[in-house]
Amino acid sequence: MNTTPSPLPPEAALRACCDWLLDQRVSGPFFRCFSGGKQAWEWYMIFYPVRALLLAGHALGEKRYLDAAFECVDAYVSEQLPNGAFTSNFRKTPTTRLAKKDFQEILRCGKVNLADNGSNVAAIIQAAGIAEGERRRRYTEAARRWFDNWVCVWALPEGGYGNGIWVGHKLNAPYTCAMATVCTALSAFHKLTGEEEYRELAERCMRFQCAHWLADGRPVNFDCYPSPFNLAMTDGHFDAVNGMRMFRDMAFQTALTDYGHSFYLIEGMCWTHSVAADKETKALLEKRLRDWIFNPAAGLLSQWKGSWFSFQTLPTLPACPAGVPSSRMGVCLGWELAKSNGILHAFQYFLRHIEDHPELWHAVEAGLGHLGAPPRARMSGVMSDPEESYGAYAVQATGFAGLSLIEAARPNATFAVRQISAV
Repeated sequence: MNTTPSPLPPEAALRACCDWLLDQRVSGPFFRCFSGGKQAWEWYMIFYPVRALLLAGHALGEKRYLDAAFECVDAYVSEQLPNGAFTSNFRKTPTTRLAKKDFQEILRCGKVNLADNGSNVAAIIQAAGIAEGERRRRYTEAARRWFDNWVCVWALPEGGYGNGIWVGHKLNAPYTCAMATVCTALSAFHKLTGEEEYRELAERCMRFQCAHWLADGRPVNFDCYPSPFNLAMTDGHFDAVNGMRMFRDMAFQTALTDYGHSFYLIEGMCWTHSVAADKETKALLEKRLRDWIFNPAAGLLSQWKGSWFSFQTLPTLPACPAGVPSSRMGVCLGWELAKSNGILHAFQYFLRHIEDHPELWHAVEAGLGHLGAPPRARMSGVMSDPEESYGAYAVQATGFAGLSLIEAARPNATFAVRQISAV
């Protein structure tokens, strides 16, 4: 007897994911996101679910999806700080009720980073392309303030970006995750406004990242945070209060191997490719994507096992070059697998806009079959139980899966932004 569930078509699977997300809503507005058994209030945990609801609502004509997404975006925008920055945590206090001393305390000790908020601002921009009237103007201006007043502070001479402030630490060394999400947001903002400077900034940043690549096809991952390897390799100052080392103007380089960070970079590369006007930058992005996806030694497809990326990642990957640790060190498998669900939407962009490759199409179809069969999709967190340990990243996983399903149901929808003529 065949017990393998037949997968749903992408649109039906997408509706199931979005309906499930609506069922996870709690007051706030937020979703049931659990970390260590407690409700978590971090914006990054919900903004890919928000983007999935937003794009699905627009593509499928489902107002209830749009209403839920707009409610979250409204709350996020209401928390934008006077300097254009956003905190990564949901403060539950609009900035209009924030005292000056509270703002100063956030800058001293808060979480005001670029990596998390780059993802969130990309969703704001796509929301601005769908919204009308005052809401559209408000979203557009919030994104502009973020770029023009805050992101520019962390721009580095060589072309990359630091990560802003994290629990009081100013992290102004190159950070691949921040560079990737900022490039996604910059590219989306160019599509929204048509303004060239934002496209040029994304191209500049990606040229820097793509200039740092390993011979086996994997990107160099710039990491401004401590890891067991980094702690062993540095004699930097130890902060006994919180157990961190202070990495001032210092980034460690690892081989980008984990699916989580891989998702952010491949998404940023595809978004930047979708707007790139400089022919050399576009060609460089295409070369690096080919290297990364198809290299037989350590490319992304080499990690594909059966219906999905390998669930046993550590023993299957080749060793990294001497002296270069894996980015997978210290990464939680649930966090990693949650984000792997979204890599398919970038693969689909590659196939439609860079190279029609049969082997990659086969892998994408297998992955969509995985996401379309709920009992199997739960293995990577999709529509799992947020209150169980195996479902700690369920809301995130379902949001990432939503992007891949939207791209299959409505090709190019996940990279679309409706342009405005004036705000």
